[in-house]
Amino acid sequence: MRKRYLTIGKILLFVLVLMLVREDVKASAVMLSDSTEESPNVILILSDDQGWGDLTHHGNRNLSTPSIDRLAEEGASFTNFYVSSVCSPTRAEILTGRYHPRVGVYSTSAGGERLDLDEQTIAEVFKEAGYRTALFGKWHSGMQYPYHPNGRGFDEFYGFASGHWGDYFSPNLLEHNGQLVQGDGYIPNDLTEKALSFIKKNREQPFFVHLSYNTPHSPMQYPTVGGKNLRIAPCRCAIMIPKGGDPIHARCPGDV
Repeated sequence: MRKRYLTIGKILLFVLVLMLVREDVKASAVMLSDSTEESPNVILILSDDQGWGDLTHHGNRNLSTPSIDRLAEEGASFTNFYVSSVCSPTRAEILTGRYHPRVGVYSTSAGGERLDLDEQTIAEVFKEAGYRTALFGKWHSGMQYPYHPNGRGFDEFYGFASGHWGDYFSPNLLEHNGQLVQGDGYIPNDLTEKALSFIKKNREQPFFVHLSYNTPHSPMQYPTVGGKNLRIAPCRCAIMIPKGGDPIHARCPGDV
């Protein structure tokens, strides 16, 4: 089948909407020239299951998201952005710039998460332009080669190819370029450190880094200030609806 290629317009859309580029990059740099001087380093950061209202920037005062808020305040913030209701279809659209039914993705399991092999990913576009490419974190677009990240344009992969992970503290059976490894500490921090290490090693050449966190997706686990790893059981009493009344949002035992 004919391989479907991303257009420059779609690449430009990715850069404008989803990516952080160096401050000194001029508009013409997004054309991905083979010249290093005109090739911006690109970092695509993706959170998992984070809603529009889960940011202080959007008015939520029950939490604090200062780093993300700063990106919105000092960069560009879009008021309308549409995604699919589940994970893999949305990821397929980010990776290709095409609607998920067109690329063969229709669910999150049983093969429905696999991105068609005749689709070109954004990582492949950057790689063909002379970039070093890396994915750190969650993939959920096919576990086995050639659906695996290393088969879809990523030179470096550290994380997990499945759609969910049950333990966020030094988890077993993470993967590094096809080899099983054990995680090192709280997984979002681990992924960040691996990404920073890749950036330092490749600072003399253009790179594309996809930092794909699996948080704030469940399980609800995070390290506390005192060093204790906190695991919160799923809440099953969040909403009560009295007869003839409005919903009441209740706190569960152990909520923090």
